[in-house]
Amino acid sequence: MRRLTLALVAAIALAAPAMAQDVRNLASVNGWVAYIAQSSNGQLCGMGTEANTRGRFFWIKLERLSGDLHGFVQVGDRSWNVRNGATGRIVIGIDRQRAELNYAGTSRADMIEASYRGAFDNFINFVRAFALGSRMQVTFPGENVEPWTADLRGTRAVTDAFLACARRI
Repeated sequence: MRRLTLALVAAIALAAPAMAQDVRNLASVNGWVAYIAQSSNGQLCGMGTEANTRGRFFWIKLERLSGDLHGFVQVGDRSWNVRNGATGRIVIGIDRQRAELNYAGTSRADMIEASYRGAFDNFINFVRAFALGSRMQVTFPGENVEPWTADLRGTRAVTDAFLACARRI
């Protein structure tokens, strides 16, 4: 994990790509799921949720690109119409911790993708905060988007499965 490199890659379309083969769930708790999938770049590990009535989704994924692990956060809403390449920032609060991430619109109009930057020491600490947190809030400074909140109960088991997956790829 020491070689974990964070990058913004707007061309990657989904946490669990529609074109991915052999998507296998590793853990599922309280609407959150961890999985491993095969993409055109090889195996990737992800965790997140689409378990809501508003059409929103939140995914964290790790993928090996050019030999290094890259971490991504993907946030979306089925009602969005974001221009490919549009940029901005989101703030993810987990209990009392905050991370600010820069994002770019992707080839999917209903999704933005961000690299990790912010108040947490590194991506692994962000993932651990996610695992141990009780509540998450996602805000979109400067945008006309209401803040999102999510219950993180049960994410410890999902995160453990995600990290075990990351150690294998």
